[in-house]
Amino acid sequence: MSKPLRLILNMLEWAVLGLAVAAFTITEEYRWYITAGMLLLPVAFVLRWARTGKFLHRSGLEIPLLLFLASAGLATWIAVDRLTALLQLARMLAAAVMFYAVIHSEKTLRPWLAAGMLLVGLGLAVYWPLQHDFTADLEKFPRIAQVGLLLRQVLPAIPGPSVHAYVAASTFAPALPFAIALAAWAGKRRPWLVLLAILTLIPLGVGLLLTSSRGAWLGVAATGLLAGMVLAQQKWLRSQLARRLYWSALLLVGLLGLAFLIFTGALEPLLGQVPDPSGSLQSRLSLFEQVWRLIGDAPFSGYGLMSFRPVYSTYGLLIHVPFHYHAHNTYLEVGFEQGLIGLFALAWGMLTLLGWAWRSLETGKSSPWGWAGLAALGVLAVHSIFDVVYYVTRPLPLIGLYAGMAWMLREAVSQGAPALRPVNAKLRRMALAAVGFAGLALLLIFFRPLAARWTANLGVIEQTRLELGAYDAAHFDNPTLDEVRQQLDLSQASAHFQQALAWNPTDRTALQRLAQIALSTGDYPQALSWMQTAWGAGQRDEITRLLLGDGLAAAGQPQAAAEMVRGLPWATGRLNTQAWYRYVRQEDFARAAFAWQAVLALDPNDAHALSGMQYLPQP
Repeated sequence: MSKPLRLILNMLEWAVLGLAVAAFTITEEYRWYITAGMLLLPVAFVLRWARTGKFLHRSGLEIPLLLFLASAGLATWIAVDRLTALLQLARMLAAAVMFYAVIHSEKTLRPWLAAGMLLVGLGLAVYWPLQHDFTADLEKFPRIAQVGLLLRQVLPAIPGPSVHAYVAASTFAPALPFAIALAAWAGKRRPWLVLLAILTLIPLGVGLLLTSSRGAWLGVAATGLLAGMVLAQQKWLRSQLARRLYWSALLLVGLLGLAFLIFTGALEPLLGQVPDPSGSLQSRLSLFEQVWRLIGDAPFSGYGLMSFRPVYSTYGLLIHVPFHYHAHNTYLEVGFEQGLIGLFALAWGMLTLLGWAWRSLETGKSSPWGWAGLAALGVLAVHSIFDVVYYVTRPLPLIGLYAGMAWMLREAVSQGAPALRPVNAKLRRMALAAVGFAGLALLLIFFRPLAARWTANLGVIEQTRLELGAYDAAHFDNPTLDEVRQQLDLSQASAHFQQALAWNPTDRTALQRLAQIALSTGDYPQALSWMQTAWGAGQRDEITRLLLGDGLAAAGQPQAAAEMVRGLPWATGRLNTQAWYRYVRQEDFARAAFAWQAVLALDPNDAHALSGMQYLPQP
């Protein structure tokens, strides 16, 4: 096939991909767009096949990518809202297709891909400040917000859908490396392009600053520091041994420093010195702890794609109203929705990318597009510690583009598509995989705590899908959770929890979930018994304390209940909710009085408890 025809087919492929990705990024109310996008993705593959004669060639990311998509497929099946989960899965598939489109792209088009990323960033840098409400940022960074407000006064507002600040930040920040790569590629041949690429840094940097996203700022700073280390190595270190010692020393110093901060207890005071005018940092640290506990309830499967909001509110905070929309940490969000398998696949993929970079540094063979793609992913990787970057947002397919660009580092080292490994190597890997699965099966059968975790995980998914499936996704606070549990058949879920306790009598998940069911169905003595068992086993997390407080109040021990939950942020709200929405509805006025007595022991001036006590019928 002639080179001009290949180029035309490649451009047509990118046009089809652009339409498909646009279909996934349009508001989710238009479901037919999603179907159109899914139909366009195979068309892109057909065009590639016609151009290259190959369906795809190996990239080195196949196994972690397939594992990640497989866990996402399982997470779609168990999700509370399967339609919304299917849209999320479609975006993941679009990212995978985008990745293979980049690594199969004609080399002459790669500068245009980088320029395209810059245009996307610049377009958003113009649009976002003119539709964002900076008054909401005054508490966070007042001076930056004042600059944004000044822009809104000088320039006209642009109508259209709003873009969240962290979504804008996660677009501006990754675009910066592509501007630098484009300038490096142009070099002395195209000085006008060098100047143009450098000038794009100004609106991107200003836009990034205006987002007030500390996670994105930190991502850019960390990636810039690492880039400086790479440049220092290339300039002063020539031998492979010197380079290995250089990076090993840096890694060792970093790990020792982190270990020192953690084990000496210096990390928490250090975090306390970080500017946090809105209190978001401390609240997120508490959120991370709660999310990690919930991951422990369903480690093998997760809770399903796009299930965070209802699951976290119902089982993490024990409140049945919408609260946090996501985990504010991409890695925890992946573990929450896709289980530890999805998190493992993500880590595997990230380590593979770092391996490509390492080989590039060792061999001295490089690609400006590869380093730009890796830098973009590095920025997002750091930003992902503090926010859910791309994972639950519409720009998710762009991850495939960044990863495809990063693959060009491997291409530069291998000088083309890597050759297939011998058959015997494949057989060895298959044999090792079989041994690994067999070992896992034996652990599940004979290692009782792990078997209990597996069984409790099954119960969690059964209970979660039944209970949350009974609600309108937008208004899942009516009817009450107690009323739902009284109407549903939770015998199968309870059987799983009972079996988990047979394997491990102190399994936290089984005890907590059985106690919740017992409380909702009015079996207060049994609920108290479950929670006392958990407490005696040393399981003294917030949920155990709240549920034990419920049980003690129901048992007529308001003072003990108050002492059990004292200091917890949701304590008075939880007990007030129990009194109004459980006991009063059931005309169980004695237990309502006990709950309000516990509240007044915590706060004698609590208005809800005082009005509730007056509401109760007099003896």
